[in-house]
Amino acid sequence: MSKEIVCRPLAETFSWLRMGGTEVTLPDGRRELACRLTPHENRTVVLEDAEEAALVTADLAEGACLQLVSIRREGAAPLTYSRIRVRCAERAEFHWYRLVLGGQETYDDCVVTLEGKNSAFTADIGYRLQGEDSYDANCEAIHLGRRTDSRITASGVLSDRARKLLRGTIDFRRGCAGSAGKETEDVLLMDETVRNQSIPVILCAEEDVAGDHGATIGQPDEESLYYMGTRGVDEAAARTMLAEARVDAVICRIPDADLREALMKETEA
Repeated sequence: MSKEIVCRPLAETFSWLRMGGTEVTLPDGRRELACRLTPHENRTVVLEDAEEAALVTADLAEGACLQLVSIRREGAAPLTYSRIRVRCAERAEFHWYRLVLGGQETYDDCVVTLEGKNSAFTADIGYRLQGEDSYDANCEAIHLGRRTDSRITASGVLSDRARKLLRGTIDFRRGCAGSAGKETEDVLLMDETVRNQSIPVILCAEEDVAGDHGATIGQPDEESLYYMGTRGVDEAAARTMLAEARVDAVICRIPDADLREALMKETEA
């Protein structure tokens, strides 16, 4: 076992905000998964309830597409940490579908480098945290190639005394003209005792780029609860439906139909 700083962003901006990483104790043995995709190869990788620490690296050749689905459940190890590093060549695509369905401590550190022109990165993150659950994540898109594209989308629900910290960075480096990046997050706070931190950052060293970020954070909408009540849905059931919708929005995008159906049934239960 050793202590390490995890989820440390590359940008110094987070250090100024005192969000430059979290010190945790990690096991010495760690699972390693390395993917090297050939030109125009398509591959889907599913990681369910990974071990305490998993290191994922991927090198995507021209036109390749990797879809990584990683799922974290309540009954897995008390602490899990995943470190993802991906490099995309010309017209390569990386899609990350991340579901956190509970867990005492969950740490994600995902950095994607868009080196080749017209390469793309999409992150769809969904979380449902309750009790003393905590989720600490760092997600970065580094734009190097021309006309590259990144989309970081997160949605989730926090209840009881759950805690969540999401650092999202879109980094437009010099030479990435014509690139675009967008960060969005939708957070539902079920109790006043939860703690949510959403920190989107856009860095820009190139003029001809388009960057956008925003977050919607709040409690269940009273108008929606009232409308559902007039349709015979009691408040407790209405709140549950609103919470499920945040996670279901991510599940619906998972490419594997069988896994998608199984997860829908699991969240409904």
